[in-house]
Amino acid sequence: KVIKTIESKEIQDVIAKTKAATDSGTFEVIISTADEDRQGEIIDQKGWDFTNSKNNPVVLWGHNYFDLPIGVTDEIYTNDKGQTIAKGRFAPEEANPFAQQVRRLYDAKIIKTTSVGFIAREMQGNVITKAELLEFSFVPVPANPMAISIAKELNLNTEELITKGIFIKSSEGSDP
Repeated sequence: KVIKTIESKEIQDVIAKTKAATDSGTFEVIISTADEDRQGEIIDQKGWDFTNSKNNPVVLWGHNYFDLPIGVTDEIYTNDKGQTIAKGRFAPEEANPFAQQVRRLYDAKIIKTTSVGFIAREMQGNVITKAELLEFSFVPVPANPMAISIAKELNLNTEELITKGIFIKSSEGSDP
């Protein structure tokens, strides 16, 4: 049932439009780490199998396998800090208006966490040593609290920081 949904023309059209979009918004997020999650599980980051997820790189909202994807993953890798990183794009407005709602919340740093959907292939105690990634989703509350957006820029407004007393404006001629 899930495979038929993913292979439907509607979902394939959204994926094609998202891959072709250039201004629909991008993301760079940590989707998994070796930190113990809220279910008491640890995923060994060296045990990920991305093969099938790279063939169908959908990004979902809240692991909803039956709604249209909200984005597409362009790149996925595990860095030298043991974090699995995904970079990608949100679906354009004409393909999925809800995706742009999520994008606006992401850009406003309101939605900034993710969660992995996977099949555990091997386990040792509470450690998942091998897992197949199916997808990852943007979520309001993740199982792994370390699965979070990677902030690229601070977007600091100097006047606002001065108003709030975080920076003190020096008077002309005085030392900073």
